[in-house]
Amino acid sequence: MKTRKVTDMWKWIGSHRGLAASIGVAGIALAVFALVWFEPQKLFIDERVDEALPAAATTAATTAPPTTVPTTTAPPVATTAGEDTSTTPTTTVAPTATEATTTTAGPVTLSDTEMVSVGRNGTGRVLFVELPDGSRFVRFEDLDVTNGPDLVVILSPSPLVDDRDAYDDGDFVSLGELKGNQGNQNYEIPPEVDLTEFGSVAIWCRRFNYTFTAAPIELTA
Repeated sequence: MKTRKVTDMWKWIGSHRGLAASIGVAGIALAVFALVWFEPQKLFIDERVDEALPAAATTAATTAPPTTVPTTTAPPVATTAGEDTSTTPTTTVAPTATEATTTTAGPVTLSDTEMVSVGRNGTGRVLFVELPDGSRFVRFEDLDVTNGPDLVVILSPSPLVDDRDAYDDGDFVSLGELKGNQGNQNYEIPPEVDLTEFGSVAIWCRRFNYTFTAAPIELTA
C-alpha cells in the first residue's frame, strides 16, 4: 500500500513539475524562516560568558617626597687664653619626612537577590554594584537560564510577578543583549537611571514579548 502511494506521488510530481518545484521552494523558505525567526536550535545550545567583577578604582593620596634637614653645628669661635667658651651655640634640627599613602575603595553592593523562573527556567544570583567612580552594574553570578532568541536584559518598573507579559509595561530600560545564558556577566546601568523607579531586572525576549526570568530589586544602600 505504501509503495503504491509513493509511486503515485512520483507520477504526480512528474506530471506537475512546475507546481512541485514551487511547493518545494516554498517549503525550504518556510523552514529557513522558522530557523531564523524562532531559532529553536537555541533551546539545545548553551552560550557561556564569564566576566570578572568590574575593577574598583584606586585613589592614591601621596604627600610631598620625604625630606631631611641635616644637623647644623655653629662654627667654633676663636678665643683668647682664659676666655669662657661655654656659650658656643650648637643647633640640631631633627629630620622630618612624610610617607606616601594609597587608599583603595571597593565596590558597594546596592541589591543582592536571586533569579526567579517566570516563562522559562532560570537560576542565578543578581547583584547591583556601584564602583567608587559612580558607575553601576547589574551582575549575574552563576547564571543558568534557558536559551532563546533575541534575549535582552531590562530594568522593569514591575515588581516580581508571575505574569510573563508584565515586565515591558511602562518605561523599562534595556541594558543590552544577554551575553550568554550561562556564566558571570556585567551589564552597565546608564548614569541617569534612578533605581528607585524600578522593581525588577528581567531577561526578556524582545521578539515575542516574553519574559524568561526576573529578580526583584531590593536596594540596601
